Amino acid sequence: MVEYMNNEDMCMICFKEPDEFSLIKHHVSYFPERIAYVHYNCHKIIHDTPLNTFIQYEKGDSKKYYKEKNK
Repeated sequence: MVEYMNNEDMCMICFKEPDEFSLIKHHVSYFPERIAYVHYNCHKIIHDTPLNTFIQYEKGDSKKYYKEKNK
């Protein structure tokens, strides 16, 4: 079951509404699956900083997740 931390109406990082583009989904965790909606630029900040609050998975989890999802 997927847990959404917020909805598509507000970015989880900057708390602003979507601009001309829709918010994108960011996996905070893959196991369990936890998703936050964020702006593209906010998504870059999550990964470039890194913001550990929004990265709660181990290296390789995304590969394992998508491999299982595509079965």
